[in-house]
Amino acid sequence: MSAGDSPASVASHTRISDILAALSLEEKLSLLAGASPWRTTAIKRVGVPPLKVSDGPSGARGEVFGENVPAAFLPSGVSLGATWDVNLMERIGGLLAEECKTKSASVSLAPTMCIHRHPLGGRNFESFSEDPFLTGKLASAHIRGMQSRGIGATPKHFVANDQETKRFKVSANISARALREVYLLPFQMMVREADPWCMMTAYNKVNGHHCDASKELLIDIARDEWKWSGVFMSDWGGTTSAVASINNGLDLEMPGPPQHRSLEALKGPLADGAVDLKRIDESAYRMLNLLERTGRFEDDSDEPEYTSNDPTIGALLLEAAAAGIVLLKNQPNALPLKADEQSISRLAVVGPNAKRIAWRVGVTGHGTEVVFHEGARMNRYLPAPSKSARNPDTGIHGACVDWFFGHDFSTGVVTKTHIDDLYFINFGDVPKEIGRPTDFCFRVRTVLTPLTTGTHKLSLASMGPAKLFVDGNQILQQSGDFSTRASLFFTYGSDEVVTELFMEAGKDHDIRIDYLSHDRQLDPSIAPLMDPMENIFQGVRLGFQEANDSDLPAEAGVLAKTCDAAIVVVGRDKEWETEGHDIPIFELPGEQVRLIREVAANCKRTIVVVQAGTPVNMYPWIDQVDAVLYTWYQGQELGNAAAQVITGKVNPSGRLPITFPRDLRDCPAYSSFPGEQNESHYSEGLYVGYRWWDLVGTKPLFPIGYGLSYNGFSISPAGIDSTTLTLEKGVTVTATVRNTGGYDVAGAQIVIFFAKQVSACRLARPTRHICGFAKTSRLTSGQEEVVSSVIDAYALGMFDASKKRWVIDAGSEFEIHVGSDAEHTECGWRITVPEEISWTHILGDGIGPEL
Repeated sequence: MSAGDSPASVASHTRISDILAALSLEEKLSLLAGASPWRTTAIKRVGVPPLKVSDGPSGARGEVFGENVPAAFLPSGVSLGATWDVNLMERIGGLLAEECKTKSASVSLAPTMCIHRHPLGGRNFESFSEDPFLTGKLASAHIRGMQSRGIGATPKHFVANDQETKRFKVSANISARALREVYLLPFQMMVREADPWCMMTAYNKVNGHHCDASKELLIDIARDEWKWSGVFMSDWGGTTSAVASINNGLDLEMPGPPQHRSLEALKGPLADGAVDLKRIDESAYRMLNLLERTGRFEDDSDEPEYTSNDPTIGALLLEAAAAGIVLLKNQPNALPLKADEQSISRLAVVGPNAKRIAWRVGVTGHGTEVVFHEGARMNRYLPAPSKSARNPDTGIHGACVDWFFGHDFSTGVVTKTHIDDLYFINFGDVPKEIGRPTDFCFRVRTVLTPLTTGTHKLSLASMGPAKLFVDGNQILQQSGDFSTRASLFFTYGSDEVVTELFMEAGKDHDIRIDYLSHDRQLDPSIAPLMDPMENIFQGVRLGFQEANDSDLPAEAGVLAKTCDAAIVVVGRDKEWETEGHDIPIFELPGEQVRLIREVAANCKRTIVVVQAGTPVNMYPWIDQVDAVLYTWYQGQELGNAAAQVITGKVNPSGRLPITFPRDLRDCPAYSSFPGEQNESHYSEGLYVGYRWWDLVGTKPLFPIGYGLSYNGFSISPAGIDSTTLTLEKGVTVTATVRNTGGYDVAGAQIVIFFAKQVSACRLARPTRHICGFAKTSRLTSGQEEVVSSVIDAYALGMFDASKKRWVIDAGSEFEIHVGSDAEHTECGWRITVPEEISWTHILGDGIGPEL
């Protein structure tokens, strides 16, 4: 504590210190590991309550993985990144906090802050940008919004979890400067600007050391340099050791029950004196402090989860979704499709997800006929049954799951649950009546009613041993053998096995899957080979494809020929972009490219809507279409948001937070992603994203910041309050933005400020880097607005690895460029640094124990 602390802080510190002094060593250790998948450990003897956490960035998932109480579904991280809107991000953080309260959770496992190092990163869709400055600013706002409502944030994954391939084993080998200036920088920014109450460590290693047990990362940098005092928790299953993780600063192992921090696991090391007892006290203090910050000592209730019906939630999510949509191409008069436009009497909406996305297109003001067509197959695996499967006990969509003890289904049904999705993953959260993570089985029952007559395809994939029965006859089987080559599920499950079966339209078929828990963690010959999450996940997946030999793209082209305009909805889905796997291809999967070409060749006004979390290869077809909208993954309001932009109710204001390459080979990490033999060498160094394109002079398909509006905008430098920079005082630059017209709906524009060092520099620097940005309000035609950004030393510093300090050399001169995107900027000002600026830590005192 320090002399300036408030009475409340002193009282809090006293309470926590008193509780800590009363705890036994065994009780302190219990605080350092979860009690269950989503809860920490309570100590009733001294009044320590449990704390519940909830995943994640896309919404407050709640306790049950997969089949949970519904929650608001937020736009993906990259879509929020495309808004470039700090104020909106703070409001989204507040919304997520209120959603956590509906699940009785006190901490949210969000936001995701990893850098888009390569376009095929499997979890890029969760993260904001390729740029560390933009990532840090948006994350800070998100955290402030969340924690202002009393819910702790958990930015993740600390650090360099930029690929999913071998994510538990791979070592991200990064130079000291790249580590500091690219990958750690956004975390350092949000510590300084938002003080998160928690932080989650990454699965991977950095320079040979697992993140959860890295003294350099957790203690030397985060604690000693940054003065951060929050809770470091592991990613789920990401604690890799007992002794090293405690001694090197990991406060909390998740999920529980613990694998590494059980009393049995620590008994020997404690007796040998291998465990640093001071670290145990520090971590226990931080856990108690988290309970204090989240108000758990005052209110330790754990109410049933529920779904909020607050209409303001949907309104904010619609606003956020629309604000992230990026218009990449728009030939004259292609968009918007106005409701009163007489030239459109018939509109085609085609694509695998067309009805899900654009069924509210709304171009019906004068009686436009809207026709739909599936258009193309894009599934990576046989699709899970949708409307054709229903629970035999209730008649509603989905299936019934009967749970049993043991592995022979002889105990009688212990309990039943319902699942909506026949892609069923169990994350260790078995029903309480089963209550144990091993030695159980379940039976999935559903009724399948085909819509067509012919030869249908069925598939089975699983984590453990499983058999598929149709009308009592076994047709497929999975052995459940351990494999490292699987492409389904988060970890080592199986690939799907496929068979064919003749079925008649409208005839019911009883489907049954018998599944046995794999229990591989009990086998000493296999357990050391498994990834940490392998012993938690159980799961099974049923695939079903109707008999259909149609040439869908050709059919869609014929339909489009009869229409005045066509909207082609393409992209990826969770089979292609997901946690646990990197994206296998840059191209649009399946028949979608041919679909675009067929429609474009037959319709004079073709608009393509792309759903994806990262760039797709558009170079082969973009010149053949009239307009392209990138809608990312927008959560529950995607259809409405896309419709608003397509019909011109909302003027598109999203701008790319990442560079779109023409060719995957142009990307900075092309030669080293995802690495080999559990090593990934970050050979591009500082030159991530747009910095690489600047370095090599290659022109991307679209630069960072790119995006069109239905209006035109001009941006011009306005003013600067000083041309001299010091550590204590940054410079404020302003730019004038004018809506130059073109459409009668107001539009917003982002302004990006780039710094370029023009004086001699003793350390290599990118040609330029983003040092500020701003977004206007919505401007009508002819309206102007002046926006501003403060450029401080933290935005211009470079890390001197030899001195282990951040520096800006005396005499440094910078040009500050301003513009709409990386290809459209002009030099607005020049600033100087008369004296060396140097720092090793974030200014300000940390709050923590005095032990």
